[in-house]
Amino acid sequence: MFKFIQNDTEKPYYLVGRDWGALNKALKEYRQAKDDVNEQKMAQYATKIRNLQKKLGLKQSQFS
Repeated sequence: MFKFIQNDTEKPYYLVGRDWGALNKALKEYRQAKDDVNEQKMAQYATKIRNLQKKLGLKQSQFS
């Protein structure tokens, strides 16, 4: 069984789950903006996605 152990951080009330939820939401919003061909929102969400990926220690996505 998988068990996630969160490392101690400088912020004791920081929860990784919130960032994962925000990342999931940003990805959905990016896809919606891409479907609507709204380049301004696509750029906004791409920046947000990359920041969240960096914060979570994930490989950052490349956007066109």
